[in-house]
Amino acid sequence: MSALNHAPPSLTRFLDAYERVLPELAALPEREVLGINIDLPQAVTTALGALKKIAAQREAIVRALPEIDIGQLDKLETYALAAGHAHATWMAASTVPPMKELAGQAVRLRQLLCSDAVALANRGLLDSRRLRGLKGPQGHRNLAFDLLALAALLRERWPELRGKTALELSELDAAGVLAEQLIVCMNARKQPAPLLAAAAEQRRRAFTLFVSAYDEARRAISFLRWKHGDADSIAPSLYAGRSSGRRRVRQLQPS
Repeated sequence: MSALNHAPPSLTRFLDAYERVLPELAALPEREVLGINIDLPQAVTTALGALKKIAAQREAIVRALPEIDIGQLDKLETYALAAGHAHATWMAASTVPPMKELAGQAVRLRQLLCSDAVALANRGLLDSRRLRGLKGPQGHRNLAFDLLALAALLRERWPELRGKTALELSELDAAGVLAEQLIVCMNARKQPAPLLAAAAEQRRRAFTLFVSAYDEARRAISFLRWKHGDADSIAPSLYAGRSSGRRRVRQLQPS
């Protein structure tokens, strides 16, 4: 039976991460909670796309920077996913969830992933039978499941597909973020939405854990790769394209 006939395992990836960090969210002192002045879904997508390159530097960070909280770096993926879920929950708690806008983005991204997957299957790089379980672009749940399924299928074969498609890993990460937002908004329509103030507070707390861990990663990478000049290609700024951000990464410059 096709793997796409079942709910993709990544369906609960964001929610699971959020539930794992709930104790940390509750324990975060109010004075340390940051305001959000960034496109959070884009930041989450950026961080998820950088995880592999950051992880490749882990051993070097442990050796060269013992003062860096490596446990915080190890939780970066969990914090990013949790922030994505908190943002989606906050959106759903709003008076009018932006379902139409989300659905439009989902349709476009599904079409992009699907067309590339079909082309790859025609070239024998993907098993065309794995695409038969797709639900189609009609209906929000179908859109969400298709995005998750296509992203999972393409990611599974990514080592063989790299360089043979115009798709990028960041687009697969974006598919996961977008599907999560759709799912949360759909669920919010079926049951009483959480209070907006509570959802906003959890979003700020999740953002704080996420961006603090990412800042720590960028600080370490900046030190390690100072002479190579490629720190931003490993851990891109979450504030790229802005003239200023919440704060600049504290750089440990080699002497």
